[in-house]
Parts: sequence; structure tokens; C-alpha cells
Amino acid sequence: MTMTMNGAYFNGLDQNGLAIALANIPGSVTTDYILFSLEVPSGTSADINFGLSTIVLATGGHVTSATDKLLCSVVRAGVDKGKCQRVWLSIGSGGSSAFTNIQTILNTGGTLRSTLLANFGAIRQAITGVKTVGFDMDYEESGDLASVVANVTIALYNAFQCPVTFCPFQKWLQSKWIAALQQVYSTLGTQPVVGYNLQTYSGGNGNDPTDWTATIASAKNTGVSDPASFVWPIVSCDPTATPVSTPGQVVQKLQGWSSKGGSLWAAASLSNPPASPTLTDYGNAIFRGIHGS
Repeated sequence: MTMTMNGAYFNGLDQNGLAIALANIPGSVTTDYILFSLEVPSGTSADINFGLSTIVLATGGHVTSATDKLLCSVVRAGVDKGKCQRVWLSIGSGGSSAFTNIQTILNTGGTLRSTLLANFGAIRQAITGVKTVGFDMDYEESGDLASVVANVTIALYNAFQCPVTFCPFQKWLQSKWIAALQQVYSTLGTQPVVGYNLQTYSGGNGNDPTDWTATIASAKNTGVSDPASFVWPIVSCDPTATPVSTPGQVVQKLQGWSSKGGSLWAAASLSNPPASPTLTDYGNAIFRGIHGS
């Protein structure tokens, strides 16, 4: 599956980020809403929280009111007033232990495993009006990246047959992400991972997407049919995640990398009320950068 990513990470939705998102969405052209983030805070409980907060999004196979308030409200605005077509539920973050805990739950099996998957399914089902609801794998832990990311991807795909994106940032771990792709493809016989959301700021500052593309192209048995369309840089408007890129710089960067997609980190750093640069400005810049206009 080859697709074009014009994405934005929507973060801080339990704080000022929600109002900022709702103010910036009308008239925007962003097609992919990456909701940041889902956390599984324990290996002995199947509850899913919002980020590193204590706000529970799903428990016992059902969503709480927080899912509608923090996640669905953003998607509804994107569908009704923007161009939202796809939603990606981001798992993990800096400081998260979500993947370790999910792996523990998958290993435990039984009711704990089935409840966790039911919780993920309930959140997916609550989000309506879009073409697909997939997952974005933001693994920033210190364990066995390849095996854990592959195992979580396989479990979610088997449960929901949904697309997945990987969100790498450390260039010296490229081989681990390749190994994860290979494990997923070998196990499933198909490749549900449709792209890399590659961080080009903070810990990913200095990443060259063309280098990551070349690494994928040279690897065997990944199931990636078009490496040139697979790596989508994430650019930053967040002053705490440098370098910050203006919309004009986004166009130049994406065109220079010959990128077929891109995303913005992150909406909570935009202004409310909207002031240049807005979500619309960045969405238009990504469109120009990937389409060469």
C-alpha cells in the first residue's frame, strides 16, 4: 500500500492543545491526524491512558468520556471543518513504557490480553467519519526494539487489519527498524506498515530521509514495495523540539529530500487564536513540498 502523508501530531489535548487544535483546524488541508498519545501504564492492567497522564481513555473493553473529549472532538472537527481522512493513534513517547507493558500483557495472554485489545478496539470504534484508524509506533524505550515493535504491530494487525506507521528517530537504530519490518512481513505474509514518520528534530536532528530510504531499498524481505514513498519527515514548529522550520523552510526541505509525505510536530505549539504560521500554513507547505508546486 502506497499513500501520501500530510500529517500533524495533535498533542497536549488534556491541556491547552485541545483548544489550539480546534481553533486551527477549520480550513486546514491536513489529511492525517496523529493523536499523541496512547499509554499502557501497567503490565498487569489493560487500561489505556492518555499520554503520561492518569486520564483513562478505555477500560474493561469500553471507552470513557475522555476518549470523546480528547480524541473524537478533534477528529470530528477535522472531518467537518478540515480535510481529515485518516487517524493514527500514536503509541509511546519519551518517558513511556507502553511497549514494554503491552509486550508483558501479550505474553500473559488470557483475559488480560483480550481486554487490552478490546480497549484498543473500543477507541478505534469511537472514531468515526474517516477512511481508516491505524497506529503510529513511537518506540523510545531501551529494550529489544525490533522484536517488541514487531510483536505489537502483529498483534494489532491481527486484531484490526489496520495500517501501521513506524516513528523512528535515532539513525544508529536503522537496522533495528528494518528488522522489525522484516519480522512483521515474515510473520504476516503481508506488510501493514505503510511508512516511517521520521523525526528530523530533537533526537532526530540531522536525519537525512534519503539515507533512511536507501537503507530500506537495500534491505531484503521487508515487504516495502516503494522505498522512495515510504519515508515521511516530521518537521517541527515546537520551540522545545529544534530545529523549528517555517512553512517556507518545510517546502524547501521536503522538495530537497524528494519526500512523498510529511508531518508537523506538533499542533499544541501553534497559536490560539490562529496567527501565522497556522496549521493551514503548514499543511499547505507540506502539500507544496511533496507535490513540487
